[in-house]
Amino acid sequence: RSLIFMACAIALFCALATYMKMFGFGNLKTVAIVSTVFGALLYQTIMDSTWESYVSSDVSDEVSKADTAFTTFGADSSIARIFPPIIGCMVILIIGISWQGMAVACAGMIKSLHPGCGSLVNQGKWIPVDGCNEATRGFAYRKYGIVNFATCSPAGSAYTWGWDSAPSSSHCRFTQRTQEMLQKSLSHNRILFVGDSMTRNLYHAVSRQIGISDAGLYDAGGPKHIDLYRKGGGIDLDFKWAALATDQLSQLKELNQLATEEDHSSYDVVVMGGSAWDRLHVYETKDQIDSHSDTMNAVKAEMIVMINAGVPVIWMTPTTINDPALNSPEKRERLTEASMEDMRQVYEKLGIPSSASFVLDGPSFSKDRVRESYDGVHYPQDVYDAGAQILANSFDWLVPETTEAEEFNVLEPGTMARPFLGLMMLCLCFISLFFFDGFFGFSYLACLFVKGLLPSDLYHEAFTILHEASDLPDVSTGMTTASFSPESKKDKKSSDIQLSNQGVRRRAPPVNDSYEPGIDDEIEALLANPPAPPQR
Repeated sequence: RSLIFMACAIALFCALATYMKMFGFGNLKTVAIVSTVFGALLYQTIMDSTWESYVSSDVSDEVSKADTAFTTFGADSSIARIFPPIIGCMVILIIGISWQGMAVACAGMIKSLHPGCGSLVNQGKWIPVDGCNEATRGFAYRKYGIVNFATCSPAGSAYTWGWDSAPSSSHCRFTQRTQEMLQKSLSHNRILFVGDSMTRNLYHAVSRQIGISDAGLYDAGGPKHIDLYRKGGGIDLDFKWAALATDQLSQLKELNQLATEEDHSSYDVVVMGGSAWDRLHVYETKDQIDSHSDTMNAVKAEMIVMINAGVPVIWMTPTTINDPALNSPEKRERLTEASMEDMRQVYEKLGIPSSASFVLDGPSFSKDRVRESYDGVHYPQDVYDAGAQILANSFDWLVPETTEAEEFNVLEPGTMARPFLGLMMLCLCFISLFFFDGFFGFSYLACLFVKGLLPSDLYHEAFTILHEASDLPDVSTGMTTASFSPESKKDKKSSDIQLSNQGVRRRAPPVNDSYEPGIDDEIEALLANPPAPPQR
């Protein structure tokens, strides 16, 4: 029977734990309260059902030390009944403190990602987001005065990029990197992007992530195949137009030369991408294909040299091509998705991705949005923003945190001055002085409750006795020579008589002429309730 009761009690507590977890009450405080209350009830139930039989049983044959300790207090002793629950509460308290200590001490802060996360950071997908839920509607009404939405599914939809769930043992927790986070981690770094228009769009996306909001705005009349230079948040972002493999090789040789000379203009990270222009313009004959392979082998060698020099090189594979949107016969013939997949395989065989410090997989963040590619090659800005976030997470293990302190600029005197506020403070001081109000006008509120009372009356009441006790000029007459004359002392005595008639008593000064009012006299005068004079 005892085993059945134990099994039922354990099942009850398991069911209670499941219920608490289901409704979100599985915190330490709730567990402690429930364990204490239900444990006390369980203990009382057992005691009520077994105590009488235990007391009446014959325990003379074999008595344990614990039984002896309880029987010494008597069968009905409150100590014998309360002592076990107290011990149980102490055990729960110790376990809870240990649990909390382990949770705080053993669970460290979320650290930077490690190189092993490189195989997982490209794994994710675009998912539709319902922008017409009640929370969004309420925010739109409060913020912008919008009542109803028009482009909800299926008439319209929005998407957001998200990473696939990574095993907890991998310690790879990918998160969105905000502008503040990127400016802090990449401060004083110089990042170079080398490649074609796909790489340039990624360059614009990274620029937007660090706070340059106008990066990548559409400008049909502006120059296209040019170099770009930007600076934001203490980060230098440069782009070098190098659409062909030969152009990329020239850029890498120049960068390696700067690194060899320890030039201060060298870069901390290099992001490269290409192959689309090579496939479109110089990949038809066997000689062109062989020349391209030789050039890419030289590019790989230069990449290895740069990585050995301490500069990470990131390779971006081309994004997915939208064949129906290609806007020229030449592109529809040579730049299809099948052709670009062949180029990806060629670069894989040449060892370009394996030689890079990290590979940003273009199709991983573009294949789900391929129908939105308006010209077959390029995508809306938010698609490249996803690629920029993948790249930003990879910076955790590619770009070491800088320890260079921010330059401290000493402000010139008066830079933080506010003349208007200073004048306002002077006005408040003058109001306090000339209107006898030390509370900046708030003491006039007393006039609402006490008729005929002015701040000047409060001033006189507070300082008259103090001035008289310290032999200072009368506050009503000011600092005059007459206040120090013998007549003023007579007036002082008469004022003492008046104060006495008003109920403010003073201790009689000693006969000695050397008497001077002390702090006790001031306190008694202010309190207006001195101790009664001794009885004669």
